[in-house]
Amino acid sequence: MRKNLYPYDGKNFLSIRELAEYVGINEKTLTARLRRGMSVEAACDTSDFRCSYYEDKGTRKSVTQICKEQAKDAGLIRNRLKYGYSLNDALNKPKKVSRQGIPIVVNGLLYNSIAAALKQMNLSDKESTVRRRLKMGMKPEEAFNFEDRGMGQM
Repeated sequence: MRKNLYPYDGKNFLSIRELAEYVGINEKTLTARLRRGMSVEAACDTSDFRCSYYEDKGTRKSVTQICKEQAKDAGLIRNRLKYGYSLNDALNKPKKVSRQGIPIVVNGLLYNSIAAALKQMNLSDKESTVRRRLKMGMKPEEAFNFEDRGMGQM
């Protein structure tokens, strides 16, 4: 007669392999949990112990599941939780977006900054030229215009 029986769910299992197959957990995971001294009931829990779980609308869910359902950035939510936010605050507080630079109007369009205008107009490689022109006092329309400059003056 074997001395190791693993009782679970009203049944007795003769090996960890049989129990792991029945529960649906990897055999090595189950073995490691039992070696750490966990009870058979606790070791057979299918939740991931590396993940934090929270109560959401009466069910136990991971941060990843909650973020997928609410279309939130999981990295941002985990970071907020790490810094002591409550789950409700972490999910519902708006993300602070710092606006850098001075707004600029070019050809009737408002941009948040010179860098944003350069990016939108695909002129990022001309940034130093545009900034120099603006410092010289050129109007934004002239500073951002690169057509017909220097062509035909030979």
